[in-house]
Amino acid sequence: MCDKAVKSTISNMKNQIKVIRKSRNGKEVSRLNSIILGSHNYYSIATYVNIDFNRINFLVTKTLEIRLRNIITNKPNFTETYMRLYGNYNGKVRTVCNVSVFPIYGCKTKPPMNFSQEICNYTEQGRIAIHSKLRGYSYLIKYLLETVNNSKSAEFNDNRISLIVGQKGKCYITGLDLETDNMECHHKMLKSKGGSDKYENLVWLCGEAHKLVHAIEQDVIKKYLGLLSLDKKGLKRVNSLRMLVGNSVI
Repeated sequence: MCDKAVKSTISNMKNQIKVIRKSRNGKEVSRLNSIILGSHNYYSIATYVNIDFNRINFLVTKTLEIRLRNIITNKPNFTETYMRLYGNYNGKVRTVCNVSVFPIYGCKTKPPMNFSQEICNYTEQGRIAIHSKLRGYSYLIKYLLETVNNSKSAEFNDNRISLIVGQKGKCYITGLDLETDNMECHHKMLKSKGGSDKYENLVWLCGEAHKLVHAIEQDVIKKYLGLLSLDKKGLKRVNSLRMLVGNSVI
């Protein structure tokens, strides 16, 4: 990470801590977790990024403990997302408004698959290649960070961002890249039927696929089948989701 990126990451986290201090709201703590997760995902292929995040952790944690000293505890309240992403880390746990904060130092590095010498920070073409490679995750995560649904639970807002990473920014049914104006988070088991906001009960779909899951009328089903042109795998996934919501298979 360059110095500018480190400063920007620190600033984003500290600004969110200020928001938490004013609101004392668990959803804003979840937003901080989303910022941490988004930063980890974006910089995971950077060289020696763990050193940078240790530095960021030191500076941000001081602010966290000073500004939130009246509402911060060391009692863990781990969500499924926390355990899945950071369960192997044994550092000090900080919980605010009943939400445990993701470990800032916990960035897991990933080897850059299909590495090309064109991908580097030192040429304009190289920078374009980097941002093109990272755009899907960073673009969608940034969008979700900015559009927290206050009518939904903190668990939902937390898990929907983790799920974008888990699905690599792609629609579960079509396998195509999701876009901010065409992405919907679907409950496999509807909440009206006892479903939850747990990670395993959520799935990201494009709008057309989501409509096909819920469609009942034959002309509507035919319309979206034509639009999506699904293969056997996609159709199988549609039918599995349709059965869970109580609709017949196609």
